[in-house]
Amino acid sequence: MEKKNKKSIFELALSYLTNDTVRIIRKYINDTRTSEVRISEIRLRSHGPLSLTLSGRNVSLGACVGEEVVKETFKRVCGGAVFAHRDDICSGYVTLEGGIRVGVSGHARYEGGEIVGVGKISALVFRIPYGKCTFARELYSEWLLHPGGMLVCSLAGEGKTTAIRSLAGLIGSGEIPRRVVVVDERCEFDPEAYPEAHVDILRGYKRSLGVDIAIRTMSAEIVVVDEVGSVEDSTALLGALGAGVEVIATAHAESLNSAMKRKYIKELVMGGLFTSVCLIRTEGYRHTFSVLPIDLKTVKV
Repeated sequence: MEKKNKKSIFELALSYLTNDTVRIIRKYINDTRTSEVRISEIRLRSHGPLSLTLSGRNVSLGACVGEEVVKETFKRVCGGAVFAHRDDICSGYVTLEGGIRVGVSGHARYEGGEIVGVGKISALVFRIPYGKCTFARELYSEWLLHPGGMLVCSLAGEGKTTAIRSLAGLIGSGEIPRRVVVVDERCEFDPEAYPEAHVDILRGYKRSLGVDIAIRTMSAEIVVVDEVGSVEDSTALLGALGAGVEVIATAHAESLNSAMKRKYIKELVMGGLFTSVCLIRTEGYRHTFSVLPIDLKTVKV
């Protein structure tokens, strides 16, 4: 990613913002001597404060950018072609280069019970991924010690997507490399990040369809899926278990029990898809993790 863009991920995110917005952010960084790698989110609101998220802490920059700046930034994010991004916008986000995801908040329009558009954009949140997982090697070692599927859990912004990006590359390039297929519905994985790994990426595919393709036509040994989110996803992933394919998936949760409050996650756990759970947390400015085996006899249901 760095070679392709010749910019850091943070600088790439700033390139979509107006000059005045960038000046406010840079002034805060300079005044507080904040490292850019601590900034995981930039949030623009038409009627509220411009803010940053630093190591899980929300910081207001004491300015409101206003409706016109939000509108102009949204056009830049869409490359001037809003209609081309309609499906993604209806799902709440647009994905940019380097895996930057821009959350979109506005006024939803429905037809026939389905969302068909979002107008009057009122807020944009740039979620900035940092490609390196600081504990990637240790996580890979733990994965080797717990053969089978792994469910990776964390709260928003605490590193689960970054962790599985790095883990996929290590599994696909280890001493005994495995065939890894990533089902990347939100286009957050960069194929160029795996030049020497046995990693293939299905970009933009719906998870349920992508999992089926990974198994039936890509001959995957390991399927990686970010944020399982529906009964359809669950059904497809249980099919992977029947085909002898291991799955690494993420869930937005602080614990296994919390994740299992969602029916589709509970079905995957009780169905035996995962043999271990990785819990990621933020402590100060550091991400920490722990991997625990899943014993179905002791799991709370």
